Amino acid sequence: MSRPQPRHAVVTRSVRITPTMQRVYLGGDDLRTFPTVTAGAYVKLMFDKNGNPLSKPTDMSQVAMRTYTVAQSDAHKPELVLDMVIHANNGKTGPASAWAISTKPGDIITLAGPGSSKGLNEHYDWVLLAGDMTALPSIRNHLTELPSHAKGYAVIRIEDEKDAVVLKKPEGIEVIWEFENSLPHRLTQLNWQEGTPTVWVACEFSDMRAIRTWLKDEKNVAHENIYISSYWKKGRSEDQHKIEKRQDSEAFSQSLN
Repeated sequence: MSRPQPRHAVVTRSVRITPTMQRVYLGGDDLRTFPTVTAGAYVKLMFDKNGNPLSKPTDMSQVAMRTYTVAQSDAHKPELVLDMVIHANNGKTGPASAWAISTKPGDIITLAGPGSSKGLNEHYDWVLLAGDMTALPSIRNHLTELPSHAKGYAVIRIEDEKDAVVLKKPEGIEVIWEFENSLPHRLTQLNWQEGTPTVWVACEFSDMRAIRTWLKDEKNVAHENIYISSYWKKGRSEDQHKIEKRQDSEAFSQSLN
């Protein structure tokens, strides 16, 4: 994938849509050429090392980037919508969460993208989508792109019962909102369906590793039928998580050989 192109984006609106999710609407002329995206596409918001949003590109060694799924985009308006989870650690939020809460119309931020992630395997009998709040925008996008006859599950671990939202989906997909047990535990309670699944999972690093082991060792799902990724790790910045995520991926790939 080529290096994401930096663009200026202007905040047009920012609203809290659930107790844990802030929806930020971005506009501006630079978004008129924003490419058409598929489910799972993402952008990187740019901040300086002090957590302040960058209004223009600068020395990349001084940039902290935070990755977010594109919830909606329309180059004709132009408009880009991001649903941003409000993370807090001991009452403190990271730079992107703090910005999402405080930003107001007219504010400018630089973003790069879009990037893309692996989609669903096209050959399957049923679908399993799973993730925490950080994956909800991608899960919602995947649900809208499924054929009407699709069947399976979408399991979403939420922080608050009121984080559950209405999702457009095929009738045969059961949506499960889990706010008491962990995501790995809830997945083990599913009534595993007959046939070949296509699996898409994104969540916290430790949960991802537990689910990956379960899919491989207990459910024997073929590697090519799985997309699984950690979007974040408890107690780590995105930069730290990126390093550990790469190390884990390399070690796991070697274990398959």
